[in-house]
Amino acid sequence: MFNSVGTFLTDKKLNEEFYIYECGYEDVRPREPYQYEPIDYYLIHFILKGEGQVFINDKHFTLKENQGFIIPPNTKNNYYPIPDNPWSYRWIGFKGSACQQIFQECGLLHSTLEGSEINYTYEFIDSYQLNQYFKNVFEFSEQNKPYSALGEAYHIVNLLSSQYHEELVHNLSEAEKYVKEAINLIHQRYLEPDFNVEQLAEVVQIERTYLFRLFKKYQQISPKTYLIEYRLNKSAELLRKTSHSIEDIAYLVGFNHSSHFSRQFAHYRGMSPSAYRAQFYSK
Repeated sequence: MFNSVGTFLTDKKLNEEFYIYECGYEDVRPREPYQYEPIDYYLIHFILKGEGQVFINDKHFTLKENQGFIIPPNTKNNYYPIPDNPWSYRWIGFKGSACQQIFQECGLLHSTLEGSEINYTYEFIDSYQLNQYFKNVFEFSEQNKPYSALGEAYHIVNLLSSQYHEELVHNLSEAEKYVKEAINLIHQRYLEPDFNVEQLAEVVQIERTYLFRLFKKYQQISPKTYLIEYRLNKSAELLRKTSHSIEDIAYLVGFNHSSHFSRQFAHYRGMSPSAYRAQFYSK
């Protein structure tokens, strides 16, 4: 496919959180298996053709085109092509304090939905699109355009993250879907003073007591508490960022009376709205 191998390695650190350390591509020739030394960075591969065997922390995977895998730092790993159909792949190595969090957003490096094991693999059907971004990362790196290369890397993260979160929605149970719908409604209608849990249950079309049980199970709080806390979080944002009066802010986040708002704010935040606001202004 490539008829060659290309590699790029740099010590240039663009930031502390997430940056490219190496990248490349290769048509891998069949070889005898051997153990790779653990690395001190995150290494993600995307397979464009062929098949191979991957071993990460004693987990075994047989992977093929449109699939990929990630090796986290300080991890036992071994991977090699299947002799009758050797693979071709691209790879990127990343360093930075945010790598783990970023790749978890892509569905990697945390427990699967069943909670049984760490997920090191992924699949992305549109191989042309993902290959282009991997290719651009390498080419921009070769051209000494590290910021352009990093921008293309974020496109990869966005594709994998978007796919993962779509899959999560489809895998939600019916109960979880009720909770998700209720939360979305709260976020849309919290500023309506008359919007309450009774209306919420009516729109979602389930019994109020059942909605209460679902929230306690999946959010660890009641729907009423979730609504109040969401309103108060929005009020805290307005107290920090605007010059609106406390009375106006109370109405803007769905409270009928500013005195009720002040009592609730003090209860949940441990201080009055005015004391909270004073923290963010120079004396």
